[in-house]
Amino acid sequence: MDSSQSSSHPHQQVVRRGRVSWLTHPPHGVARVSVESRAFGAIAVSVLEDPIPYEATPGEFLAITHGMCMATVLSQGLAEGGSSANELVVEVECTFAGPGPERELIAVDLEVRGRVPGLDGARFREAADNARRRYLRFIGARHDVPGELEAVLEESSGPLAS
Repeated sequence: MDSSQSSSHPHQQVVRRGRVSWLTHPPHGVARVSVESRAFGAIAVSVLEDPIPYEATPGEFLAITHGMCMATVLSQGLAEGGSSANELVVEVECTFAGPGPERELIAVDLEVRGRVPGLDGARFREAADNARRRYLRFIGARHDVPGELEAVLEESSGPLAS
């Protein structure tokens, strides 16, 4: 079996691949990113200070990575605890400091909203705190990355997504 395929083996390695093609005079011009699964076509990426419409930035991809991993780990933790979520929305802000190549990540702020039947706000916050610790380990991030976590359990009517 290929190492990128999933299995029920608890210690099996999983490999995921992405590609960056920068063919237009790096660090200027536009890079393109794509993923092995072909879930989307190549996405244009630029590293300019000011975002350009229809060109993603590395910081946006990092924010999406934190958000997706937080949502995944939180949803699995809730389900394992017997309280599956009906809906989760995670908004992420990654804050960077420093000029161009010296730039570093200084904070990851998360806002998690969810609808989870049978769960109160305190237990949702506890699950979110635990998920933050677990997802940072999952992505290999430092555990001391500063940032705020806001966890809000919503009423069960109307969609959370905007």
